[in-house]
Amino acid sequence: MKLGDLTLDTIHAGLDGLNLRRQVAADAVANMETPGYIARRVDFEARLQRAIDAGSPLEATPEIGATTDPVQLPTGNNVRIDKIMVELTDTALRQQLLVEAANAKFRLLRTVIVGQ
Repeated sequence: MKLGDLTLDTIHAGLDGLNLRRQVAADAVANMETPGYIARRVDFEARLQRAIDAGSPLEATPEIGATTDPVQLPTGNNVRIDKIMVELTDTALRQQLLVEAANAKFRLLRTVIVGQ
């Protein structure tokens, strides 16, 4: 959904990228005992920055790729739960920050409209 406001569109695109990152991390946690599972990672910040610079943040598309973490025994997968938990915490904090930014934008708009 295009909102027509660069700030809100950027927040929306950022939240979409972070949500995808959270989903990919949750998949890794769910598969931490799956033999041969290769964890994935989501990169979107550089693409989002380029899209912002072009004036169309909603055009940013996250990239999902395999992690380069080494395979561990005995499962033969490369899921590192410690790393994933830190990533999930970081992602949640970034999501909170973007939600607060959206709330601040809406408060500003309300002040302009209502005059208080």
